[in-house]
Amino acid sequence: MIGIDFDNTIVCYDALFHRVARERGLIPADLPVNKSDVRNHLRRAGQEDIWTEMQGYVYGARMAEAEPYPGALDFFRNCRAAGIPVCIISHKTRHPFLGERHDLHLAARQWLEQQGFFDPKKIGLDRGRVYLELTKQAKIERIVQCGCTQFIDDLPELLAEPSFPNIERILFDPNNLYTAETKFYRALNWTEIWQKLACPAKPSGSATVPVASPCVPHGEFPVSLDAQKFLAQHGFTETAAITPLAGGGNNRVFRVQAAGRDAVLKQYFQHPSDPRDRFGAERAFYQYLWSRGIRRTPEPLGWDARQRLGLFSFVGGQKLAPGEVGPEAVNQALDFILELNQSRKQAAQEISQPASEACFSGAAHLERIDQRVARLDRIEPATSLDREAIEFVKKNLQPAWQTARAHICQNYGDLEQQMEPPQSVLSPSDFGFHNALPDPAGRLRFIDFEYAGWDDPAKLICDFFCQPQVPVPREFWDAFVNRLISGLNLESGLARRARLLWPAFQIKWCCIMLNEFALGDKARRDFAKGAATAGERKAAQLRKACEALRTVTEAATIKHD
Repeated sequence: MIGIDFDNTIVCYDALFHRVARERGLIPADLPVNKSDVRNHLRRAGQEDIWTEMQGYVYGARMAEAEPYPGALDFFRNCRAAGIPVCIISHKTRHPFLGERHDLHLAARQWLEQQGFFDPKKIGLDRGRVYLELTKQAKIERIVQCGCTQFIDDLPELLAEPSFPNIERILFDPNNLYTAETKFYRALNWTEIWQKLACPAKPSGSATVPVASPCVPHGEFPVSLDAQKFLAQHGFTETAAITPLAGGGNNRVFRVQAAGRDAVLKQYFQHPSDPRDRFGAERAFYQYLWSRGIRRTPEPLGWDARQRLGLFSFVGGQKLAPGEVGPEAVNQALDFILELNQSRKQAAQEISQPASEACFSGAAHLERIDQRVARLDRIEPATSLDREAIEFVKKNLQPAWQTARAHICQNYGDLEQQMEPPQSVLSPSDFGFHNALPDPAGRLRFIDFEYAGWDDPAKLICDFFCQPQVPVPREFWDAFVNRLISGLNLESGLARRARLLWPAFQIKWCCIMLNEFALGDKARRDFAKGAATAGERKAAQLRKACEALRTVTEAATIKHD
C-alpha cells in the first residue's frame, strides 16, 4: 500500500495562494508564484493572522480552483493499471482557525470528486481510501493502520517524527526547498516518484524495512510479487487461483488453489496502538499445538515473518449458524481446551505470553472493561450515526456498566488478589463457534489464535458464552463449567466467579460491537474488509449493541452459588 499526502503533494496551491494574495493587495506582482514565498512575505510583514485566515479561505471557499501537481493524476492511473493499492492520508482540521467556518474536509472530498478520483472510468479510487485526520499523530497512526509500505509527503518534519513507522519515506519537493535533506529519498516531480516505485532498488540499511513490490493481476485478486514468491516456495506457482475469503474482521484471508491443492493465505494486521504481535502469537500457538499432536486446527504449512503471512490447509466446511450449536459442538470445543491444557507446566516453557487483555485478578477484569467503556467516550461526532452511538453510550451503556460494576465490587471478595499460576489456563482467547469450521467428517477445526496465551478461565468461559456471532445457548453453561473444573483440577470457586462476572462480559461485548466507531479498531476492519462498507458496518453493529445490552439486566439477576 502506497500512502500519499493530500495538501501540497497531490494538490498544488502555489498559483491559487498567489492569486488570492494579489486580489487582496497583499503582495507585489513580481513575488514568485509560490505558496512558500507568499507565506514568508506575509510573516515578514507581521501579518501571520492574515496568512492563517487566508489558508482557511483557500482550502475552503476557493478549493475548487486548485490544480493537481503535474503528473499526480497519471501516477494514480499508473498504480491502478499495475494493481498497486494506494490511499490518501492527510492531516486537516475540520474548520479553519480564523475566518469563515468552511468545512475543509468536505471541500477536499469535493475537489477529489471534481478531478475524477472516484470515477471508475478515470482514477477509480475507493472513497474509503481517503482519510482526513484531525491531528498529525492520528495521521501517522492511520499510515500504520493502512499497512502502508511507502509514504509520500511534502514535509520532512513529518517523515522524521519518532513515531513515524519504519517504512520507505519519499519527500515530495517540487520547489526544491530541501536540497540539504539526505534522510529520505527526495523527488522533484511525480514522474520521478513513479520511476522509483515502478523499478524499486533494494533498500539500504536494515533488511526489516518493508518495500512493497508492485501487485500484478493474479487469479481473481491482485497479489504482491513477494507474496507470490512465498506461495511458490510452498508449491503454489503463478498459475494458482487466489480469491479473497469473507468473514475476517482483523486480517486479510485468501483461498489459494492450484493443481488439486487447496490452502488459505492469511495476512496479519498490525497497528501501533495494539503492540501485540498477532503473527507471532498465532505462529507460536500453532507450533505448540502441532508439536503436541493436537489436530483440531488446520495444518500450518508455512510462515513469512517479514510479510506477516501464514499459510494453512483449507477446511471447506460452513460455520455453524446461530441456533445450530448443540451439545456435540460444545463438547468438541471443550475437548479442545482440555487437550490444550493437559500439560500446562510444559506449555508454560514454550508459550510465555499472556492472552490479549488477560486478567489475573478481579480488579484487572474491571479495569479492562473500564478502559473499553472509556474509549467510547472518544467517538468523534462526524455523522448522525456517530452521534446516535454517543447517545447510546452515555444514556444506556455507561449506566448499565456502573450497575454491574457495583454489584461485582460488593460480591467478588478481594479484588486485588492475584490468581496463582496453576489456576490459569492456556486460552485461544477469541474462542467460539465463529472461529470453527467442520471438516468433511463433521469434526470441528478451530481457527484464529492471534490473541492466544495464558488467562483466567473465568474469562474464557464468559467470552465463550458471550460472543455474539454464533451464540452458545446458556443451557450448556453448567455442564461446560463443571467439566472444565474437573478436567483441569481448577478451584471450585471458579463457577461462582464466572457467574458473577458474566454481566460485565456482556457489557464488554457490547463495547466490542461498537469497535467500528473507534479509530484503531475500525482500521482493522477497513484493512480486512475495505473501508467502503464502513457506514453499513457501523449501523449494523450499533443495532447489535443495543439489542445485546437489553439482556444485561437479566444476566445481573442470576443467583450466585
